[in-house]
Amino acid sequence: MNPLILDNHIGKILSNFSNQIKKIDNKNNEIYIHLKDVNDTQIICNHVYENLNTKLATIICTDEQKTDNGFVIRYVFEKLDADIFIFIIISLEKNNCFPSIVSHVPAAATYEREIKDMFGLVPIGNPDLRPLVLHEHWPNDMFPLRKEFDLKTKVIRQEQEYPFLQVEGDGICEIPVGPVHAGIIEPGHFRFSVLGENIINLETRLFYTHKGIEKLAESMKLDEALLLSERISGDESVANSTAYCQAIEKISQITIPNKAKKIRTIFGELERAYNHIGTLGGISTDAGFAFGAARLHILKERLMQLNESLSGSRILFGVNKIGGVKCDISEGKKKLILERIDEVLSDFDKVIVMLKSKSSFMDRLKDTGIIQKKTAHDLGIVGIAARCVGIDVDTRYDHPYANYVVHNHRTPQQVMQSKIEMEKRSGDVLARFEVRINEVHDSFKIIRESLDLDTGGLFADVPVEITPYGSALGYAESHRGQTLHWVMMGEKNSIFRYKIRTASFCNWKIIEHAVLNDIVPDFPLVNKSLDLSYSGNDL
Repeated sequence: MNPLILDNHIGKILSNFSNQIKKIDNKNNEIYIHLKDVNDTQIICNHVYENLNTKLATIICTDEQKTDNGFVIRYVFEKLDADIFIFIIISLEKNNCFPSIVSHVPAAATYEREIKDMFGLVPIGNPDLRPLVLHEHWPNDMFPLRKEFDLKTKVIRQEQEYPFLQVEGDGICEIPVGPVHAGIIEPGHFRFSVLGENIINLETRLFYTHKGIEKLAESMKLDEALLLSERISGDESVANSTAYCQAIEKISQITIPNKAKKIRTIFGELERAYNHIGTLGGISTDAGFAFGAARLHILKERLMQLNESLSGSRILFGVNKIGGVKCDISEGKKKLILERIDEVLSDFDKVIVMLKSKSSFMDRLKDTGIIQKKTAHDLGIVGIAARCVGIDVDTRYDHPYANYVVHNHRTPQQVMQSKIEMEKRSGDVLARFEVRINEVHDSFKIIRESLDLDTGGLFADVPVEITPYGSALGYAESHRGQTLHWVMMGEKNSIFRYKIRTASFCNWKIIEHAVLNDIVPDFPLVNKSLDLSYSGNDL
């Protein structure tokens, strides 16, 4: 990151709030603004959000009572026009309350509820203080991410009832769906309020499979936590492990070899391609066109067999390591990759032509599950769910990592053409269908361009001991969207705090808006087109 650009942003903030800021510094592409007074949180977060062209990326809470900092909350804002993340940092040393920023930054709502559940800190001003992560059987006075909470604690079940929202009126009925479903998917509860078949409200209830990943990571060694990161959501193993490794590499000031950067890119795009093709098959299934789904799932299977040939894992476990990668790509494997993606792409294009020729299929997708652009912006939606309404966000190009810096050069004409195409997108299932098709083609193109591998090693060495309490943000673009992994080191190369924010955590809330005014049978199609992960949400 150019120091002059960072200094310019720091100067803009200081010029407005020099009296409220205790300290301001920066490292890599991160600016840290420490506030003197918790009560200034709202005004400064609002200024950064509304005047500096940012979006809320995540909110991170840590229990730092061990280091006399109390509870620390970091509001992370992502610049939309520069490779910069701005951290607004407050410390709660004497009380368990903090001011909510929801009134101006709607995306903060779920993060604040998560902090309340996991740390017992109350966001004053948040209109919805119902439990989010911890369900109604969890005691009200136990907070899992406080350091005092022992991982081995046996929690006594409480009998309470979750207060779902009630929609009243003549002819309105409720349809509860789940949490246990007829298929093999994980549990999630969807409560529809309908008038006839028209959906007038949907409330989702998730976290039935909360795994305690962030708590498990505390005091783990770095390599142990790498295995954990791959298992957040199995179909995002490369994206999540890449983001985790990048966080540790930034803290350690490791520069990974160019060959490793290209290999990470290749596997990241293989992961994107097989998942997009699988989702397109799922859309075909839920639109009632089984033949198209079968053809697409055959192509997904071919790519997963390729994954296994390259890495030993169909879902690409074991590709990354801190400092680089474990898997090399030989000349023979290069040839196999090129042959397989050419074969898959040829068949893929034929299937897509066939699907687009079926008017009944296309009609089923058009104007179904529409997302409004303003709603997507307000809720901080990422990935295809954002791009399908013309919001041009993609971590591969907004914050280039691995080898994506090479693929980030577009002429002004290409930028303009991309903007025109973005503006045409209507936010419906058909738009998400089209975006996925385009991204499959892009992934295969990036793979081809990255196969010109450098000679040299696959990884750089990790320092024997990393300075405790250093922290950094790692990120990647999974097939669902941006995933963020923030790590604070502990003593003896252990992890003090590991905060994960996947694309699913951001995007699950948009489905409640996308289904409005659709009919109940549209829900599976809308749901599949968004391709959200229960496991990736229920950390």
